[in-house]
Amino acid sequence: MSKATIKDHDQIIEAINKYVDGVTSGKSEVMKPAFHKDAIMYGFEVDGLVEGSIQNLYDFVDQAGSAQNLQARIDILDVEGTVASARIALENAHGATYTDFHQLLKIDGEWKVISKLFHRHS
Repeated sequence: MSKATIKDHDQIIEAINKYVDGVTSGKSEVMKPAFHKDAIMYGFEVDGLVEGSIQNLYDFVDQAGSAQNLQARIDILDVEGTVASARIALENAHGATYTDFHQLLKIDGEWKVISKLFHRHS
């Protein structure tokens, strides 16, 4: 782990919490501030590979609605200067369990998710 500041760690957690809060509320506008406008998402769902723009996530969240019983754990895996990597475990996301890996970039002093990789376990 790098010598990142506590402030950086707090800001990374804050960004990822926006994502979790968006899933919980079922409202993509809650999570959008956490993501870069050109962020991408790749992973496996029940029907196979999901790939492309982060808009796919926003559409899914808005259609799925709230996940009030969602439980999440955020682990910051590493921070090196202006890049960071985090793992997010999501349980009971509309009955499914996911593992996400978010890559973040610090742009103009603000941490933004650049890519989301995920795996659906159930």
